[in-house]
Amino acid sequence: MEQNLNEKEIRSLISLIDDDEVFETVFDKIVDMGDNAIGFIDEEIESTIDSVKVNRLQEAYNQITLNSCISEMTHWKNYNSANLFKGLSIISRLRYPHLDLSYINKEINRIKDSLWLELNDNYTALEKIRIYNQVFFDMYGFSGDTKDFFNPSNSFIIDVLKRRKGNPITLSSLYTIIAQSVGIPIYGINMPRHFITAYTENLLIHPFETVGRNNVLFYINPFGRGEIYSSKEVINFLNRIQIQVSDDILLPCNHVTTIKRSINNLILIYKNKGETNNEFRYQKLLESLGE
Repeated sequence: MEQNLNEKEIRSLISLIDDDEVFETVFDKIVDMGDNAIGFIDEEIESTIDSVKVNRLQEAYNQITLNSCISEMTHWKNYNSANLFKGLSIISRLRYPHLDLSYINKEINRIKDSLWLELNDNYTALEKIRIYNQVFFDMYGFSGDTKDFFNPSNSFIIDVLKRRKGNPITLSSLYTIIAQSVGIPIYGINMPRHFITAYTENLLIHPFETVGRNNVLFYINPFGRGEIYSSKEVINFLNRIQIQVSDDILLPCNHVTTIKRSINNLILIYKNKGETNNEFRYQKLLESLGE
């Protein structure tokens, strides 16, 4: 990383990006500066009308953001994968480099506080879910986006919080994050075709190696406004779609699995839309999580 350039030198370097003779060298040096160059790139883009310079600076900006997100995601996988919120935030930051985490935290805390006011330790698991569903779906208006299911916005937690709509993965993830923050033991289930959640006997320690099928009380479908299913109903569904029943499907999945599925979903969406650049960027982000 180039970290020894002063402000004048950085500005001079950025000003040369439209020079064809030194473009490749200048581009690489700007990218090597990483996040240190972002503010200067923003200023130059705003102050120039040269389309060549703007396009090249935007390309450098995008490469810096991709490199930064890949680094963050790799670190998250190795050291912080118990924090699902962080993994989701990195997915959003690749789309929105100036992502406002304070807004996300504020909204999540607002929902959490509303839920706290309604809960009672004496309530049964089903009673807690009934109240949670009223808060999450009725009070705050979250729902599955059935009209525009393949909208990329459904995969970004920042957009889900603003639009109050999402796909099964992001809605389920947000649902589990808020639930766990108030002591409700709900976790993601990596079910084929439709990501859902499970209510377990107790809060689990990540990774979830000790949980068994007998520890799952019931299943919840946040995309379906919190519909509740028994284990038997879930197994019958899997049998109908000819999916072999296994613990990998019926038990809580780790957060790396959730994030991989979310990114894979985005890659497919962008591929179908013909947005090859976005497809490439999220493919690179997925590769940072390994096999």
